[in-house]
Order: sequence, then C-alpha cells, then structure tokens
Amino acid sequence: MKALRLGFLLGFRQVQRASLWTTLLIIFVMMFTFLNLIAVSGILVGLIVGSERAVRENSYGDIVISPRNEENDILETPTILRQLSSYPEITAYSVRYEGAGQLEANYKERRDLSSERDVASVKVTGIDLTLEDNMTNLSRLVVDGSYLDPQEEGYILIGVYYIKEYAEQYGDIFETVDGVKPGDTVRLTLGETSKEFTVKGIVQSKVDDINLNTYIPEREFRRLFGRNDQNADQIVMRIKEPEKNAELKQTFLQSGMGTYAKIQTFEESVPKFLADIKNTFNLLGTFIGSIGIIVASITIFIIIFINALSRRRHIGILKGIGVEAHAIEIAYVLQAALYALVGSLLGALLTYGFLIPYFDANPIKFPFSDGILVAPPLETLYKFFILFLITLIAGYLPAKLITRENTLNAILGRK
Repeated sequence: MKALRLGFLLGFRQVQRASLWTTLLIIFVMMFTFLNLIAVSGILVGLIVGSERAVRENSYGDIVISPRNEENDILETPTILRQLSSYPEITAYSVRYEGAGQLEANYKERRDLSSERDVASVKVTGIDLTLEDNMTNLSRLVVDGSYLDPQEEGYILIGVYYIKEYAEQYGDIFETVDGVKPGDTVRLTLGETSKEFTVKGIVQSKVDDINLNTYIPEREFRRLFGRNDQNADQIVMRIKEPEKNAELKQTFLQSGMGTYAKIQTFEESVPKFLADIKNTFNLLGTFIGSIGIIVASITIFIIIFINALSRRRHIGILKGIGVEAHAIEIAYVLQAALYALVGSLLGALLTYGFLIPYFDANPIKFPFSDGILVAPPLETLYKFFILFLITLIAGYLPAKLITRENTLNAILGRK
C-alpha cells in the first residue's frame, strides 16, 4: 500500500509536469484507437442490422404467423384474426395470400406470334390494401406511379426486380419484362387462367422480398387463384413493445393458436445465414480494430520508454533514497492508465453522443441496406477492458526495463 500511494503521487506529479501537447496527443491516439475498435466492427455489423431493420419495418414485423410444416396455408385464418383483435399489444397487422404466376408484357404489340414472348415468372401476393399500408407503409415504397386504390380493380404493383430498366443494374440474374411503366397493361397467367392488369405503380425497397413481388388486392387474388377458404399464407404484425415479442408469442401458443399455424418472433424468422454474416463481420471488424490496439500499445510503449529513459538519472536517485522500484513502475503504469481511460471516455462520448445518433438519422446508403453504427454497451465495455489491459502492459514494460538498471549506473549516467 505504501508503494501504491507513493506510485500515485509520483504518477500525478509526472502527468502534472508533462508537456500539455504531448499529453493531448497521446489521449487523442487512444481516443481514435477506441473509435477504430468500436466503429469499424459497428459499421460492418450495422450493414446487416440495417438490412434486418428494413425487413422488420417493411415486411415481417415483430411476429410472423405462417403455415405449419405439414400444411400449405394457415388453418382457421378467420378464427386467428378474431383472436388477434382482442390483443391490445398489437398495433397493426396484415394478412397475405401468396401464389406464383407468369407476367407477360407487350403482348398486344407483338406482331409475330412465333417470336419470343416477353414474360417473367413472378411471385403474386394478395393483400388488404389498407392493412398492408398500415403495417409496412407499402405506399411509401412506390417509386413510380401510385399505390393501389381499395375502390378500384384490375390494377397491380410490380417489384423493381421484375422490370428490366431497374433490374439490369444488378446484372442479368432476374427474369424481367421490358418497357413496362405505370399505365401499361400486363397479363398475369396461372395455369389456364389469365387476367389483364393495369400497372398502377413500381415498388422498390432494400428488402428483396418486396422487390421480387407483385401485389394485387386480396379479393382479386382469391378469385384468380380460387382461394375460397380464406386461409392465408402469412400474417405479420407489429406490437407496441417489439422487445416483448417473445412473451406475446408464448401467449399465442398458450391460447392454442399454435395448433393452426407456426408462430415465430422476428428474430426466429430471420434466415440463419444473416446471423452468420453478422458474426463474421463483427469478427472481421474486431480483427481490424485489434491492429489499432497494437499500434496504440507500441505508441504508448515508446512514449513511456523515452520518458523513463530521459528521467533515468532521476529514477536512479529515487531508488537511491529508498523509493521502491515497484512504486516507480506503478507511477508509469498509472500514466498509461490515465491516457487509456481519458481517451476511451472521449471515444465513448463521441460514439454514443454523436456517431450513433448521426448514423441513425443519416444511414449509409448501400444497395441492400441502410447501414447504421451498432455498438452494444456491453460489447463496448468488453473491448474497453481489452484496450485498457493492453495499455497497462505497454506502460509497465518500459518502466520495468529502466528500473531494473543498476542504481549507481543510472545516477552516474553510465551504461
């Protein structure tokens, strides 16, 4: 304890007498090292989290109800919807009917009947227009044309991946129709049944499930596909407190709803490969940040070593008058600890006070995601402890090298 108290005193005096600019420079090095460790992995993970957020907001919601593995659709859908209406936790929901068809364009202008038809295999989703828009704000995703009108029939929304002019920037990987724009007529065929639709709008999102989809009113879907039983293919919902979706799921299961359908939280419905990519990006960001830690530790080592070397005679005198080497080493370790603590604190204030709110308000625009900065406090604390520990070691080693010298040689300046 005596050595610790004396080390605190010596360390405080050293910091007090040190150059202000040198101290500020070291603190800024530690701050940017901390930011590098947090921000790089945070932005990489933020790409996937941004994608998940878009899927949650524009497609799946907080809880997803789908057919059981052995069924083709959700059994007793009207019964389930009546039960859902009794839960005040649910703020919005949408009922979807899904099928597959073939979309054909420019068939009226085709003169040669033997020429290749302009067709694309498409996913068709029948929706309640009001419920879907309340749930996912689908009307805001219309980039050309307008949203479907509940009072009209014979209109369709088409995802951008089915339109050649939009999809060609991603390469020739999607089946598309050419030259289709709002106001044009297309033909939707399933089996022997065909129906003409007027294109009302083109929808675009960061969610592939929307870009690779076509939407028509539920009543037209059920007539076209012969779905008279009202059993839906998917029910999605949004709740007041999304973090409590697992609790509400258990309530649904206890009410017997699980006998008719499979009930999943959003987290359970997300494909496993997205979680794997998130973990991989986090590991990659941590690896890149670790390089910054190594650079910072070397910087601290060099600064402490030069500082101790320049005070070699002073250290020898301290040892000569009876100051323990441990106290001197503690003084230099405390210097390093101060640099790490203040630098990391500034980095944390900058991260949580500015960077995270900024990226939330101004996400990075990627083709597949609106990237944000993700920095869970517990994970940040863990990384801080790693940085702090390595900095302490970097401060201890040079002090140990200097204090190991012979006291008389240090005082006389001999090697």
